[in-house]
Amino acid sequence: MNLQRILFWGVISSTIVAFNPASAVDHNNLDAGRPLSFDDAESIAYREQSIEFGAGLNLPSNRSVGGSFDIEYLYGFALNSHLVIGLDPRVGGKADTDDTDFDVGNLSVGVFHNFNREYDNVPAFAIRGDVGFPTGRDSRGVDVRLRGIASKTVGQYNRLHLNLDLNLKTDTDGEERSVIPGLILGYSRPIGYPKRFDKTFLAEMGVRASEDSKGGAILLTGVGLRQQVSLRSVVDIGLEGDIATGGGERSELRFKVGYSFGF
Repeated sequence: MNLQRILFWGVISSTIVAFNPASAVDHNNLDAGRPLSFDDAESIAYREQSIEFGAGLNLPSNRSVGGSFDIEYLYGFALNSHLVIGLDPRVGGKADTDDTDFDVGNLSVGVFHNFNREYDNVPAFAIRGDVGFPTGRDSRGVDVRLRGIASKTVGQYNRLHLNLDLNLKTDTDGEERSVIPGLILGYSRPIGYPKRFDKTFLAEMGVRASEDSKGGAILLTGVGLRQQVSLRSVVDIGLEGDIATGGGERSELRFKVGYSFGF
């Protein structure tokens, strides 16, 4: 068994170690990747823990179909703050390469902090920082992402979530950008409320700069659904697309499913 596979299964095993039970995973609390790309401004509860699994079918333009996966462990280590440890293995289907071999992906460590709850006309504000390490095949350099998050209720049940991103790459070649800004506007609404409260509809639109210095902007759009299946678990499903507007990048469509449970 090669080193990448040992690392992959080691991270999975370490995140499934049991701790004391805490409060429930909620379909209405949103994390990036479950199933769309934006976060809401709410942290998980103090001492709560959650493991989130995701799988996606990637359909890049003019490239092989592939599979992507993500595994995250969340821990509320302080009031209004939580830790995020993630891994994103892939099999083929990369929009910028013909390589179809298994890739363990990059290990990431992040911290999320909520500054305030929403009150009156003031949105909830939060910040998230993630550091990605080059554990994947052919990866190099350390990547850093800073994300500012604002969530606001509009009307009785609708919520808007604005995410402002700044992605920093420490190892680039002559055709890559080292600073990549982005913006996502997310939308969420409980379905069936107030008669029932067990599912949430999601949608998003966004834009980010191309990683290629000669490329144009990448437009992001998607829709999804989160369904509570028990007190401590949620399933999600979504369809997300990247639309390239210039050279150096390729469009990609992703069908995503996931499962999260708290303990």
